[in-house]
Amino acid sequence: MRRRGGAVLCAVLVSTQGFAADPLEPIVVGPSPMVVLPPPVKRPINWEPFILTGAGAVMLGIGVWRLVEAESIFQRLRAIPASPTADMTNEMIVTRARQLAEDGKFNTGLGWVLLGLGAAAVGGSLLWVGTEGLLKDPIVRVVPGPGGVVVTGQF
Repeated sequence: MRRRGGAVLCAVLVSTQGFAADPLEPIVVGPSPMVVLPPPVKRPINWEPFILTGAGAVMLGIGVWRLVEAESIFQRLRAIPASPTADMTNEMIVTRARQLAEDGKFNTGLGWVLLGLGAAAVGGSLLWVGTEGLLKDPIVRVVPGPGGVVVTGQF
């Protein structure tokens, strides 16, 4: 004759076992073979998404700074005289204009790449917190179920 309700009995007994000496010792309930349940584990904070958010925010800030710097470079490029002056020859004007144009393009490209990566990092961290929550789950969770044991967790 098979007894039903073993899982309920097991859960009730585990919930009343708050007086265990060592909080890391498993609690054995019932005759052998029976489910061995660890004591409840305090769930740690899921801090990794916050680091990713901080890194994304830094990338966004540096990206905006590079775009502002690129606009400053392009303003200096527009201020270069179109014809030779007393202190600048045609070759000097062309060389300076090419240098400023290359610097402006580089800073513009770097700024947009950092903005994209920063937005992706912040969006990914928000998605991470949305799917996993603010608290980490234990690595492996053993739950008694009808007809056996259910094991879930991160593998």
